[in-house]
Amino acid sequence: MADGTQGLPGRWSYGALGGGAGLAAWLLFELLPGPMAGMTRLHLLLSSFGTAFFIAALAMAGALRLGRALAAAALLALPMAGLMTWASLRFDTVAGALDDIVAPAAFAALLVLAPPFLIAGFSPGGRWLDYGALFTRSWEIVVRFSAAWLFVGLAWGILFLSNALFGLVGLEVIEWLLELEPVPYLLTGLTLGLALAVVGERSEYLSPELMLGLFRLLLPVVLAVVAVFLLALPLRGIGHLFGGLSAASILLATAFGAVTLISSAADAGEACRPRGALAESCARLLALLLPVLAALAGTAVAMRLGQYGATPERVLAAVLALLAMGYGLGYAVAALGRRHWATGVRRVNVAMALTAMVLAAGLLTPLLDPQRISAADQVARYADGRVPADKLDLWTLGHDWGRAGQAALERLAAMEDGSGGEAMERQLAALKGAASRADFELARRGRALADDRNSLAMTLPVRPEGATLPEGFVAGLRPWEVRQISEACAARTAGGNPSCVAVLADLSGARPGDEILILAQRPGEGPLLRAYFPEAGGYTMRSPDYLGGADPYRDAGAAIDALIAGRYDLRPMRLNALEVEGRTLFFGR
Repeated sequence: MADGTQGLPGRWSYGALGGGAGLAAWLLFELLPGPMAGMTRLHLLLSSFGTAFFIAALAMAGALRLGRALAAAALLALPMAGLMTWASLRFDTVAGALDDIVAPAAFAALLVLAPPFLIAGFSPGGRWLDYGALFTRSWEIVVRFSAAWLFVGLAWGILFLSNALFGLVGLEVIEWLLELEPVPYLLTGLTLGLALAVVGERSEYLSPELMLGLFRLLLPVVLAVVAVFLLALPLRGIGHLFGGLSAASILLATAFGAVTLISSAADAGEACRPRGALAESCARLLALLLPVLAALAGTAVAMRLGQYGATPERVLAAVLALLAMGYGLGYAVAALGRRHWATGVRRVNVAMALTAMVLAAGLLTPLLDPQRISAADQVARYADGRVPADKLDLWTLGHDWGRAGQAALERLAAMEDGSGGEAMERQLAALKGAASRADFELARRGRALADDRNSLAMTLPVRPEGATLPEGFVAGLRPWEVRQISEACAARTAGGNPSCVAVLADLSGARPGDEILILAQRPGEGPLLRAYFPEAGGYTMRSPDYLGGADPYRDAGAAIDALIAGRYDLRPMRLNALEVEGRTLFFGR
């Protein structure tokens, strides 16, 4: 074991620390929210401090003596709590701040990255930037917490089983204890602390080398996947990568996964680095491909920013892309070196970890305020004519981006630059009178929605030939349904028909009259397939159940062509079903 206490006293120390963490969690998240309803910022400060303090203390207690671990945890938790509370001032309410994805993510990043540096610095004779200590302690924390949480889950499983066993003989003592509010928190913290103590005592049996060795086995596989992807990309075309942020997410996840695998091959130092030619060669080749992955991810994020403007999520994605590029360039330079490439990787890891902590802290300060950056960008896009008033997401600006978004609305209202002022006035008026996003979308579209309904009624093919849609059916469709079906009708199937169709058919013998089947296929999207059953005052929408035949979602275009051509039958059954292109559908009674 490291510089911690051993034996029974050590276990009790860990158990007490874990139990204290559990009680603090109960106090902060269950007991105090009511009495502190009017002091939400103070409650956020205390909650952030408690979360950071106890997690960091439990993480560092295995490598530092308990007193040093507590001091280091307090040193970390206080500024983190301050930063989190400072970031919450971007919003009128703490609830709005916690709904934001960026601030909690930055808080978590600091909590993950900082403890290894504190362990290295607070260890006797330790050095803050000693890579060997940083690498070893980081992986030790991962392994210890993984094993400890596994034990916590096992302990709770045994507890529930014991409660069930006692229930067979009428004993309810465990159930009574668990109904006491602080008990679940206390038991979880206590078992976690004891588990961490035992894992620390048995560190020679649960070494990070096990996980690192498994990661190294993945190096050839990941290298092959990345190489095949990059080779196939020119054949498929690069353009399809940049249609959305999801491509950037996949590329970023792959890039950071590659960073982890390359670091596992570099290990903590030359003395312990594995000498296998395969693992080393794969790590160096993957390091050379990493800048390409990072560049593709950055390009995807940049194009999304150019197309739709900044949002807090895209600002966070841009920060991650910058980090990925930093790792990629640093690793590639190290891999090109003839000797000591792993030493270069280690230097890059320290520099990039420090950079990541600076950026994470920056996201919690006005320096990198993602709401302010996003709001300013959206206003600029409107002011220079890149986006019209009716395409600007005013609801998100006013309700999701805190005070920066509200200030942006004020700037938009005050603009007198000829960039569509009357249209903006109408949009702002619709926003002011809307109680929900749906109400706002209805109000902002106004006449445009009525025009869309009329256009859809004229362009939607109806079968059987000569049939017409019931009066009021299109008027009863929700705005998003009108938009989806209209976009489908504007496209064409392989047979040259509109990529939408409505079929009137008696799909329910228990109900008089016809139901309405809608099948539509928007470009690049999954098909819309549903039936509308008449009810008092409107229609009930149903998705189909399948009785037989091929999946109609696989080739909706062929089914649309067949329906328009009249190639379908209505087969009587206990429940009427629709047959088209070898498929049988029913929609219930």
